[in-house]
Amino acid sequence: MKRTLILILFVIAPFFNSVAQESSNFLHKNSLQLELGGHGLIYSFNYERILVDKGKHKTAGQIGVAYYPASVGFRDFWMPVGINQIYNFNSSHHFEAGLGMVLIREALRNEDNEAVKWFWDAFISARLGYRYQKPNSRFLFRVALTPVLETYLFREIVPKPTFGRRISSDFHFLAGVSVGYSF
Repeated sequence: MKRTLILILFVIAPFFNSVAQESSNFLHKNSLQLELGGHGLIYSFNYERILVDKGKHKTAGQIGVAYYPASVGFRDFWMPVGINQIYNFNSSHHFEAGLGMVLIREALRNEDNEAVKWFWDAFISARLGYRYQKPNSRFLFRVALTPVLETYLFREIVPKPTFGRRISSDFHFLAGVSVGYSF
């Protein structure tokens, strides 16, 4: 009996040692990212912080900013804010899902395309994607579907703007690619 117990411990011990050494927690909790597409429409600079890091499950908060000159369109300032849940398949490959909102500064324009009145609006946003980040690495890469639902919270004050062809009246399928540096 004693011999069998020692043999079982001898066989199992290396497994427990390797599991203890292979941590899936991120060493660096903050990151700066450049996202092309996504919630910033064309681009955005984002800051992300890992708020909860429990092995395979992580929670991250993110805030970003994008600015477009008035000549580009009637929305000049975009600020995506969101909470993402991260689930890792192994130490480097992760699935992300999140919800948030995009604060947008918009302009009502006259016939000469001059801004007459500026106001803020908020759109509901989501994220569903893949993330590559090793636990101790400073590099991260993400690709995601980032749909946006236009809510027009100020609809009674300002008429709903019209632009371009849409899949439905207020829902836009967007996608984005991010590269980032963790610190």
